[in-house]
Amino acid sequence: MSIAYSPSSASPDDVANDTASLLLQLFLIADLFGSPVIRPADIEATALGAASAAGLAIAVWKEDDVFFFGEKHKKATIFRPTLNEELRKKKAESWSGAVQRTFNLADLSLFK
Repeated sequence: MSIAYSPSSASPDDVANDTASLLLQLFLIADLFGSPVIRPADIEATALGAASAAGLAIAVWKEDDVFFFGEKHKKATIFRPTLNEELRKKKAESWSGAVQRTFNLADLSLFK
């Protein structure tokens, strides 16, 4: 399934919902990095991911058993970027600048 982001497609009530907020973040990540973001059908995948990584490391499973192939991939949601490259670069630079401005704001001497 392919979904394109449109700011007008979500109402304020939807954005207040945790799931809708997560979806909005995925749209924004896809746009910011200019790369598709794949959300698996099973969104509670943290423990499964850790177990899968461990199983791959000791050769209990093969990559085909773990990663999105076949039916698993068909059920995943893919968030594709919608920004043109020029606007994406401007937004990425703005985000990077905002992150840079946050460095050294905390008085780390309070934590010693």
